[in-house]
Amino acid sequence: GVCTPHTTMSTNQTTWTPLCVEGAFMGTDARFGDHRGYFQELFHKDKYPADVIPKDGIPQVSLSHSHRGVLRGIHCSQYAKLVTITAGAIYDVIVDLRAHSPTFRRWCAVVVSSANRRQLHVPAGCGHGFLCLEDADMLYLQSGCLDPPTEMDLDPFDPTLGVHWPTLPDVPRYIMSDKDKNAPKLLEREAFRGTIAADDATPRRRVLVIGASGQVGGALVEAFGAAAVIGTYSKVPCDGMVHFDLEAAAMDAQLADDLVMQCRPDVVCICAGRTWVDGCENEGDVPQLVNCDGPRAVARAARAAGARTVYYSTDYVFGGEHEGKIYTEDDAVGPVNVYGSTKLAGEVAVMEEDPNSLILRTTGVYGPEKQGKNFVYQLCAALGAGRDMPCATDSFGTPTYNRDLAAMTVGLVEANATGIYHCVGPETMNRHAFAVHVADTLGLDAARVTRVDSDALHAATVAKLGFAAVRGKHLGMVIHKLRAALPVSCHPRSVKDALLHWKANPRGAECKF
Repeated sequence: GVCTPHTTMSTNQTTWTPLCVEGAFMGTDARFGDHRGYFQELFHKDKYPADVIPKDGIPQVSLSHSHRGVLRGIHCSQYAKLVTITAGAIYDVIVDLRAHSPTFRRWCAVVVSSANRRQLHVPAGCGHGFLCLEDADMLYLQSGCLDPPTEMDLDPFDPTLGVHWPTLPDVPRYIMSDKDKNAPKLLEREAFRGTIAADDATPRRRVLVIGASGQVGGALVEAFGAAAVIGTYSKVPCDGMVHFDLEAAAMDAQLADDLVMQCRPDVVCICAGRTWVDGCENEGDVPQLVNCDGPRAVARAARAAGARTVYYSTDYVFGGEHEGKIYTEDDAVGPVNVYGSTKLAGEVAVMEEDPNSLILRTTGVYGPEKQGKNFVYQLCAALGAGRDMPCATDSFGTPTYNRDLAAMTVGLVEANATGIYHCVGPETMNRHAFAVHVADTLGLDAARVTRVDSDALHAATVAKLGFAAVRGKHLGMVIHKLRAALPVSCHPRSVKDALLHWKANPRGAECKF
């Protein structure tokens, strides 16, 4: 089998999943036991995925024993290795030292123990080090033999890398060899001179974007910078991202703990969620798990690691029954559908876990995205093909350009803002008016945008699906609080300016402008 960088692969022996360093994988070995003990395969050329099988076999097998508190690392070899703990437990670190890798200088951390049955694939050219949490025996299956002239050691506390090492309360100082204590820093190594600009020598920001494969997540990757972002996907695999499922994390909080440990982020942005408003009415507990319980587990793990949480919410936390109403952050909430109720519950849960979190309510998000699914994509495709597009004249909201939403996020994070902010565009309009505005700005046939009322759309959805969510009709949001908190450079653009910016700066799926 082949375990590509964006998939999780199960064999009949081991489940492998990618880590946030390119080419690094974590396997969880199957273990077969009874009253006598257990049996466990640590390598099988016919059962392991191709990505972790040494191309030239295993010419060297090594075993090390280390006491609790021993810190070994960071050691870099020009061959890959599989590492397993046969007794005890370690905090294991992989550092990407490949100058041309998309994850150069990124590191990840995983607890590996005999109890959790984990095995790590350390790619060739990556640094590897570990801290013993218990007395531990480590088995190395190496794709090459130790060759001192080509081996390299680095300072495990090099500030250019910024690796986090946990403290052990009963160990006043790490137990290290003189070689590791005196190992050179990255920029002191001849091999890395010229690979890092002088103004880029500090540790890179580490932003975990849960849902980076979606449209808000994609805009956040662009805004924070790809080198600073560790992104996750749930259903749609994406190169360079790691798998994480909020529904699964809601039922097993250890998954959130493991993700945060692996990435050790400064900021966690939760933009994934169950967002099909009508579908939420018919999915049982799933919306609650994905929109509330999963984010709670993530926020708890983030706070424990010293990271800030940003949770994206919705205008559907409001009732929207009052004509002409435009909501502020202080207005009373009152969701009328399952989606809005579970997102409101998510707001409460995240703030309970960390009162310093940011809750960003947004709506009507449009702009460039990889999957090309948002309303403007659909509208342009329909009008470009000469089809009518029915849009409600009595359903009001505040359209939001995804790049502006990302810029507002970055601005609020850098300002150390906390609490609830409405992060939307500057104009409130009904859906029909928005669609006409899009058509006029982009030179499409606005006459194809037909008028319909929201009750008719609701009835059509019920006829098609057998269910539909009740929606408030007046859900505009104001951004006075946002404007006061951010410089003008972070304020959102008008719909016209945003569309023209998108057209001039395309990204992701092509939109039929």
